[in-house]
Amino acid sequence: MMENPFQAIHADAWDPAPIDVSSINERASSLVRAHIEQLRDAGAREGTAARSTSILLLGPAGIGKTHLFTRLRKQVGPRAVFVHTRPEVGVDPSPRHVLSATLRSLRQPVIQQQHRQIDVIVGAMLATLQGGRPRFPLSFIDDCSRQPPDTQREILSHAVAQTEDRFPDTSARYLEHLLALPFADRMRQRALFAWLSGDEPSQSQLDMIGERAALREDDLILALRTLGVVAAFGAPIVLVFDQLENLAEEEGKTGRIIRHARLVSELRDTVRGLVIVQMALDAVWMQRIHPVLHASMRDRLEEKIEHLALPTPEQRRELIERWRSALPEEEKSKPFPYPFSTRQVDAWLAAPGMTPRMLMQSCGEAYLRRTLPEAEEAEPVDTSPDERLAVAWQEHLGRARKRIDEAAAQAQGVAAESIRAGLLAALTVAQVKAETGETEGAPALRIRMADGGCEMLFVQQAHHTSLARVLRAAIALADERKVLLLREQAFAIPPTWKEVHKLLAAFTGKAYASFLPIEREALARLLAVERLLGAARSQDLSDDAGKIIPYDTVMDWARRTLGCNAWGPVEALFGTTTAPVSVPSAPRPPEPPPTPADPNAAPPRPREEEASPRATTKTPADGPVLRELRKLRVASIDRLVREVRACDPMATRASIMEELAKLPIKRFGGAIIALEEPWR
Repeated sequence: MMENPFQAIHADAWDPAPIDVSSINERASSLVRAHIEQLRDAGAREGTAARSTSILLLGPAGIGKTHLFTRLRKQVGPRAVFVHTRPEVGVDPSPRHVLSATLRSLRQPVIQQQHRQIDVIVGAMLATLQGGRPRFPLSFIDDCSRQPPDTQREILSHAVAQTEDRFPDTSARYLEHLLALPFADRMRQRALFAWLSGDEPSQSQLDMIGERAALREDDLILALRTLGVVAAFGAPIVLVFDQLENLAEEEGKTGRIIRHARLVSELRDTVRGLVIVQMALDAVWMQRIHPVLHASMRDRLEEKIEHLALPTPEQRRELIERWRSALPEEEKSKPFPYPFSTRQVDAWLAAPGMTPRMLMQSCGEAYLRRTLPEAEEAEPVDTSPDERLAVAWQEHLGRARKRIDEAAAQAQGVAAESIRAGLLAALTVAQVKAETGETEGAPALRIRMADGGCEMLFVQQAHHTSLARVLRAAIALADERKVLLLREQAFAIPPTWKEVHKLLAAFTGKAYASFLPIEREALARLLAVERLLGAARSQDLSDDAGKIIPYDTVMDWARRTLGCNAWGPVEALFGTTTAPVSVPSAPRPPEPPPTPADPNAAPPRPREEEASPRATTKTPADGPVLRELRKLRVASIDRLVREVRACDPMATRASIMEELAKLPIKRFGGAIIALEEPWR
């Protein structure tokens, strides 16, 4: 299959090898680097630690805000650690959210290194306190790892004692566990990461690290202060809040904006060692966020503002040349501007308002269309967003599955708040309003109905005592209204939790009580729809012509296509049944067929009248779509739709896409397809 090297139109924050033109928005990256070096210099001086600072980066969609994060990781390397977080629907900005994002990011590798970011932050501190060279933290970690366990414990104990004496507003217990992370085995690391991130470890994990309980709410800011002190010794934390336009709520509500502002203000004022970077669409910030902020909040959140600029024609040309490096060897060896024409490149360089994302998308479309007949190439690019949104949906589903699997690899479930965020997004698509709340530490959702409403609790507890506490509260609630408990199926309740199983049996014995174990694909759909709507609000979705797909258009596509009303948790919340329910199989949303049909699959069962061995079995693929595609060989979807309608006036775009989904086709980008057969 022909690969498109120009298809990564959205930056991956953790890209291990980002392609970059460093002159684009160099002022913004230089500003962040300067603040990193300022904190490192202060940390190297005995007994001092510079205060945290805040930088606000504003620009239009596609300007490259997230790409700046990947560039800084590449430029700074092990001289800092980077944390990337985005708002989620219904998840309030909080110290717990920041702490969890920080520990999750510390698991990420240092770019172009074998070490993780946790090694950087711990290595810089230990090297400083041991009189070594904090500028080479990874070397110190390697040297320390080769020491006997008794020597390692002595080094860590000395570091904890020194820090406690110099910085009394830190937690010695938290610091001790943090410094032990790089030297622990895999099982112990899982337990330490769970506890340090503010999550709830299992009892076995607590026993392993010598703790009695998870961090309390009052411990979270103290934990962040401790992390900041560690960072101040030579590896500052670059805390990036991306896509802040998602803080803006419907109906003019401002609660999440205010909570974010208070959080950032508190972090800036009370936590050392942070370079706080906020990123947002300029129009949304100025129209929805800036007017809500009090003067003191503006002083902190808008301490330094940098407006990102569009690339110049020279920078666009350099971008195209850098992107060409991803072409196959026989293609990139050809002289520039191959695989494009001089006319195409000149048009891109002269086009007003061309963002890097739009430029890459234009390159991608031109690269795919270069194989088409001249008549087809001359046709205008399809601007219908449906195929683009179908591809975006599959991409978000893939990331959601990866996220679920990563949590499972850490012996954890997906965060309960994230599952609730996904269900809130699905309910938004289904045009159902819900209220958020909490019951005994479990995130909750509630919808109001004529019979009194329904409440869903997201019970992802990893400890039997906290889950038992939620179950007792749920039993009491079930006397008043319909109550649903949702838990990830793969994060099953252990059979040894006898008290929990007893309480669960009492709960499900209630007339209006249900327990919903949600399986992996159903959970992936919830996580994916939340990210899809978040991307729409951030103007990260574009059509074949590179134009932003409006949020309302994305919502209309989701309502026509995804069938959220039939998803198990959504259907249960609607109150369609009053008996205990299990998660039904939700209809799979339409997918762009990426691979041909399985040649080993059993053929369709013949109808009764075709049961004779001599009868010809007609497969669902036989029809006008297959006939026209065999004629065209390679075509845009719009061209195929026109040709099919010309021979079958009753055909609709929906029926054509349904038949197309059953065919063995290759897809090139969002608009071009080819029958599988000619390419074998």
